[in-house]
Amino acid sequence: MEIKWLKDFLVLSDAGNFRIAAEQRCVSQPAFSRRIQSLEQWAGASLFDRSNQPIKLTEAGKLFYPTAEKIITIAQTSKLDILAQITKDSEKICFATLSSLAQVFIPTWLKNLRVHSDISQFEVRTEYDTLEEYFSALEENIVDFFIYFENPKSRFHDDKKMFTSLKLGQETLVPVSSPNEKGASRWWLPDNPVEPIPCLHTLSSRSPSPIRNHMETKYGNLIFKSVYQSSISTTLKAMALEGFGLAWIPSAHIADDIKNGQLVRAANKADDIIVDISIYRCNKYSKPHVDKFWQVLLDLRRS
Repeated sequence: MEIKWLKDFLVLSDAGNFRIAAEQRCVSQPAFSRRIQSLEQWAGASLFDRSNQPIKLTEAGKLFYPTAEKIITIAQTSKLDILAQITKDSEKICFATLSSLAQVFIPTWLKNLRVHSDISQFEVRTEYDTLEEYFSALEENIVDFFIYFENPKSRFHDDKKMFTSLKLGQETLVPVSSPNEKGASRWWLPDNPVEPIPCLHTLSSRSPSPIRNHMETKYGNLIFKSVYQSSISTTLKAMALEGFGLAWIPSAHIADDIKNGQLVRAANKADDIIVDISIYRCNKYSKPHVDKFWQVLLDLRRS
């Protein structure tokens, strides 16, 4: 059964004449008649009394009429809903980022962009584990942008043909732990502790690269024992507060905890990690709404 057969049925019901109905449906009369016959074969009953002019609906036709109207309405409404969803999704901008950035940075950043951009549909994805996975999602057009912490002296990609990046802001990652019974840090990194230091990061590719590089270069002589791993800074802070280990956490997340003594520094300010918050896009793809959003970012950087 086809929707066009139902529309033929309704038009013929109102016109009462095959020739007139065929003209209204912009099809030849023989083709129109065959479509009505196909509908009747599908229904298993004759829907029209052809013995008189104008033709009339049979009892089966009268019974089928409201159902045909309902099916057409449902089909048309569903089609409009699908088109609306496709249009909506086509205007949505998708970001990939760390959970910590998704929680704290992105909401405020997007709020501040409202006065400069009329784009209002966004998606934020945080399910990727490694830097390679983030860039793969970007290169495969799964996401439109990738926002991440980045060492200002070492960019992730110098391939300007493939990727373009902009600096959105800057953040300070502070090494902290819960205090010991004397109120001092359980692990003071400048003292070069000999014992393994419980750490809430790893030296694997799953740990943010600025932190991993800092652990390997600045403190390559120390032994870090990974006891927990998460890209969610609020979770890292909670674990640090409970005394599970040391973590580098964005300063904005822990300012109050340091002030009230619930967390303490594990090194001097000179050992903080200063990182850029950078946004990347892949040059292989061009979408009007994505290009428009990127242009807003370029204009703001120049202003």
